[in-house]
Amino acid sequence: MTVGRTHIVGAGIAGLSAALAITRQGGEAVLYEAAPQPGGRCRTIHPDHGFAHDNGTHVLFTANRHALNLLKAVGARARWIEPERKGLPLYETHTGTMRQIGLSPWSWLRRSHRPAGLGITDLARILRLAFSAQECPVASIIGDRPIMDSLIGPLTIAVLNTPPNVASAQRLGLALRRLMWPRASRLLVAGTGLSEDLVRPAVETLQTQGVPILAGQRLRHLVTSRDRVIGLSLTDRTVALGPDERVILALPPYEIGRLLPALPVPRRFEAILNVHFRLAGPERPRFIGVTGARAQWLLVRRDHVSVTISAADATLNEIAADLASAVWHEIAPILSHIGIDASAARQPEARVVKEKRATIRQDATLLPQPPRLPLANLALAGDWLGVLPATIESAVISGEEAAAVLERSPSAGTHAARHHSPRREDAA
Repeated sequence: MTVGRTHIVGAGIAGLSAALAITRQGGEAVLYEAAPQPGGRCRTIHPDHGFAHDNGTHVLFTANRHALNLLKAVGARARWIEPERKGLPLYETHTGTMRQIGLSPWSWLRRSHRPAGLGITDLARILRLAFSAQECPVASIIGDRPIMDSLIGPLTIAVLNTPPNVASAQRLGLALRRLMWPRASRLLVAGTGLSEDLVRPAVETLQTQGVPILAGQRLRHLVTSRDRVIGLSLTDRTVALGPDERVILALPPYEIGRLLPALPVPRRFEAILNVHFRLAGPERPRFIGVTGARAQWLLVRRDHVSVTISAADATLNEIAADLASAVWHEIAPILSHIGIDASAARQPEARVVKEKRATIRQDATLLPQPPRLPLANLALAGDWLGVLPATIESAVISGEEAAAVLERSPSAGTHAARHHSPRREDAA
């Protein structure tokens, strides 16, 4: 490898993945992160007072081979466990009942694991969704069928964070095809937490490779000349780049739009809202789906339960205390159902986390996509790039692809010339 150092801006999963890929190639990297700690949205929050919790209920499937390979590379694969080995418990709020369903079509051969209302005609609709040739909303394929409420609707919101009436059938179809492989649909969660079981092992692996991670460093602007980045203007420093140094921007699309306004990027987003309650739970995590309520998923841990509301734009403006109370009244019967001492009349300590721009809006329109190499020595990474749903898996893939495209095309000047960036040569 003859190129110089790679400067990676953004130490979320995409940035960490890019740094790991570069060190595997024998290269040198440095990471810059605007937040006080790495991890991006996949982090554990440690408040000064109260209990620690992940920012949300992020999960993996065994189909996510790139994410699992990253976990293996940093020695953390064994830390991700399957909380529901017998099938996903799905609580139906209207009836107060719980049943286990399979997430793989192969599991539906057992009647006990079939989603409620699944019929022969539904199988044809699901196959059409999985192999959709034309882009359209998920709901337009499934229609007003019971399977929409019992499986496809919750799965769409969980995977795409977009309501099924507008969500992209092709993006969801890609995920469904991956889940069809045998043993690909096993659901995994971090045994302890996202920082402990994902971010910290990745950071420690990079540190053993001599990769510095500089926190509190927001990229103010790029300094460019002749379609190359020649400097990074950061919070308290300007970093000059040599002729053989490269840059990876592992940032959300609104940051790319700020830094490189000529590039096409998605500009519509969906919110995710999480409510965390402090209570004594089981030693082994539980993961439960919910239908008929605003809550969609519960991750129950030893000392707290995290409740996720995806596609949450309608709830963002609600007062946090009122929202926590309403969610607690929904989930208290679910917790009691699995043997946890919970009463709607006794709400425990709660914390509400609102993410207004958690993911891009993954609807059935043609989403703007910038080139992966917009400048000769600059590549992009992030879960929002490409055609896969915006998940941990797509973040890992994007980081690896950014490292690969720079390795294949260390100069790539002719490619970059079609997408000029505003030049900033006045860095302080």
